Amino acid sequence: MSSQLQTQYSLLQRAVDLKDNEAWEIVFDKYRHFIFGVLKHLGVPTNDIEDLAQQVLSALTQSLPNYDRNKAKFRVWLSTIIRNKTNSYFRKHYNRQRSLNQLTNENHLRAYVSVPEIEKIIEKKWAIYIASQAMYRVRKVFRGKAIEVFELNLNGYSASCIAKKTQLTVATVYTLKKRVKKRFYLEIRQLAFELE
Repeated sequence: MSSQLQTQYSLLQRAVDLKDNEAWEIVFDKYRHFIFGVLKHLGVPTNDIEDLAQQVLSALTQSLPNYDRNKAKFRVWLSTIIRNKTNSYFRKHYNRQRSLNQLTNENHLRAYVSVPEIEKIIEKKWAIYIASQAMYRVRKVFRGKAIEVFELNLNGYSASCIAKKTQLTVATVYTLKKRVKKRFYLEIRQLAFELE
């Protein structure tokens, strides 16, 4: 992959060309964990997640030439594809189970997950995904005590408690926390720009 930073839209434009394997690998790498996380949270059985994720990516491949960033953010568009494929999956399994007279209440409810409920799940998973990717990037910039201070702060520890645990001064704790937090929010904004 070239070292030049590509915008998400230019990457998507490249991915329209199905022969551009590099672009598809990048798109897949960027969204794989998000897609898997949403499917798992929606209750897709573990042994079916890989297949359903492939169906999502296949639908993405087919419909990518029609994507218009002026109409929707890529995340919203991708979420719609995930929602549609998931609902189709549950309807198919619901109908199969019903025909075998083995329907459980859980499957019945999941077959008809409402659009607002799926949207809430996707929003939550997206926020978690962005935060984890931002933290991954922050860990590349900061090491040791800076990361430890930031994580202890995220877990609700006070500055004085963190200072005792890390054997730093309270002033140093505030300084490290502020530096890492600033970088963390910058990474979140950058990721939102890149991925949405």
